Amino acid sequence: IYKPYIMNIDIRKLEIFCRVVELGSFSEAASSLHMAQPAVSIAVRKLEDAMEVPLLDRSGRQVRPTAEGKRLQQRALGILNDMKALKQDTLAMAGLLQGELNIACPSMVATYFLPDLLGDFLAEHPGLRASIIQAGTARTEEMLREDAVELGVITQQADNQQPDLELVPLVRQPVVICVPENHPWAGRDTLPIAELDDSPMAVYESGYFIRSHLDERCAAVDVTPDYRLQSNFLPLLLRMVRKGLGSTVALGILPEQEPDLVGIPLSPPSDIHVALAKRRGRTISRANQAFLDWAAIKL
Repeated sequence: IYKPYIMNIDIRKLEIFCRVVELGSFSEAASSLHMAQPAVSIAVRKLEDAMEVPLLDRSGRQVRPTAEGKRLQQRALGILNDMKALKQDTLAMAGLLQGELNIACPSMVATYFLPDLLGDFLAEHPGLRASIIQAGTARTEEMLREDAVELGVITQQADNQQPDLELVPLVRQPVVICVPENHPWAGRDTLPIAELDDSPMAVYESGYFIRSHLDERCAAVDVTPDYRLQSNFLPLLLRMVRKGLGSTVALGILPEQEPDLVGIPLSPPSDIHVALAKRRGRTISRANQAFLDWAAIKL
C-alpha cells in the first residue's frame, strides 16, 4: 500500500489514525486528542483517500484496522517515534534545556505522578534544575491566568471550558475512598456516596481538586461528611487515616502505592482528568516550554 508518491502525508494524520486504532473508537480518540469527532473522522478519511485503500473496519461496535491498516499502523508508529526522538534531539541541540524548571502542582500528583515524568526529563537534561510549588488546582489556575507561574498542574474540565489555557493531559484516575485494611468498608467493591453522610474524614483543604470533587458529589445528594481534619499535607492525612481517624478521598493510584490502605471506588463512579497547563499565547521560559513539549510527546 506504500506508493512512491505517497510522501506528503502529514504526521498529524498518522498520529490521529494510530490513536483511533489504539482506542478502537473515533469519539475516544477525539477526546484524548482534544479534537472534535468530525475532525478525527475527516483526517482518517483523507488518509484513506491518499493511501487508496480502506484502513479501518467500521462495521462493528468497535473500530478495527483492516489488514492494510495494521501494516500502516506498524510503519506509522515507527515514524512517530522517530519524529519524537528528532524533536528531543533538536531541543537539546538548540540549547533550550538550561536553567530552572518551575511547576505549581498539588501534592497528590506531585507525590505519585510527577517523580517518574520529571525524573526522566531531568535525567536526560542534567543542565536543568527543578522547583515545585505546592498548590491546589484552583489556585494554580488563578496563578496561571495572573502570570504568577508559567506551568501548573490543573484539573481538566470537560467541553473545552478552559480555552485560555494550553493543556497537556497527564492522567485520568478514578476517585476512591481510602481506609485502613481493618476498616469495616475495606472489603467493599464500591461505596455509595450516601454512606459518607456524617462519616469522619481527613481531607484536603478547599481549593484542591480532589476535595472540590468530593464536595460537589456530596452536595448533589445532600450528604455532609464529618470533616475531622483538613490539611494540604498529604503525609498528615494518610497518617490520620492509618490511626483510625476516618477515611480520605484520593485518586486510585494512592492505595496502589500505599499497600496498607484500601481504595474503594465511589458509586456512581467518577474519574478526574489532570493536565499540565500554561496560559495560551504566553511566551514562557525555554526550560518550562521544553518540559511542556517533552511531556506532550511522552504522554
